Amino acid sequence: MMKKIIIAAIIAATFTSVDVFAQERADTVKNKAADVTSQIDTIRIQIPSGSSDRKHVHLDFDIPFYNKIKKTGTSAVVGAMGVGAIFSNSSAPLDFSPQNSLEFYYYALDSHTYTHGHNTFSFGPGITFRNLGLTGGNAMSMAENGQIPVAPFQGGALKVSKLRVFSLNVPILYSFSFGGGFGFTLGPVVNLNTGSSIVNKYSLDGDKMKDKYKRVHCNIITVDAMFQLNLKYFSIYAKYSPMNLMDKKYWPEFNTWSIGIAPF
Repeated sequence: MMKKIIIAAIIAATFTSVDVFAQERADTVKNKAADVTSQIDTIRIQIPSGSSDRKHVHLDFDIPFYNKIKKTGTSAVVGAMGVGAIFSNSSAPLDFSPQNSLEFYYYALDSHTYTHGHNTFSFGPGITFRNLGLTGGNAMSMAENGQIPVAPFQGGALKVSKLRVFSLNVPILYSFSFGGGFGFTLGPVVNLNTGSSIVNKYSLDGDKMKDKYKRVHCNIITVDAMFQLNLKYFSIYAKYSPMNLMDKKYWPEFNTWSIGIAPF
């Protein structure tokens, strides 16, 4: 009998210890859960309540001057591609005609355009092709000493005599928007004139002929002044070249300007 009483006491003491341990573990877990809940509430308080999107937390720092140059929707459409007629102040026999003289340019401005309000600053690389054609029956050629004589063409029926110049460009343009895509653009265009040639096309005894003279002494660096009137979907541009495109050691001195349309 005494043995049974001792065994029952041991079992009761064991279950009492287990119950106390379980209660302590439950209280510990409950306290930790309360701490986690408190931390979550603290984080929620730190997130701005006025945020329109609670799923995204915005970092509290900014790039210097970013707000001054970020793009907005108020900028005018700047024509980055254009084609136009070239005029010159040249005189006979070096008399270029606008109907035979054209230029084409393309400026990559999209990745280098910064807008603040109605003001836009843009720059970037570009290319330009210029073709200047003579009037009448005169033709350009290149003598052995590099000089460029201009005289009536001999040896066949002349179709066209053209000066061709290829340039790499750096336009640096400022634009102002009146709103709705309307505004104006102006600024210098720096030209690196990398290639030039003279091409004469004519017919001889019924055959089509072509003479070409390469590296005909263009000035390496020239600067143009450009103006655009931006009309929402296209621009009308004017470009003046106060500097001599060609080296006047070999060419008669002349200046050019151009007027055209920039549809994009």
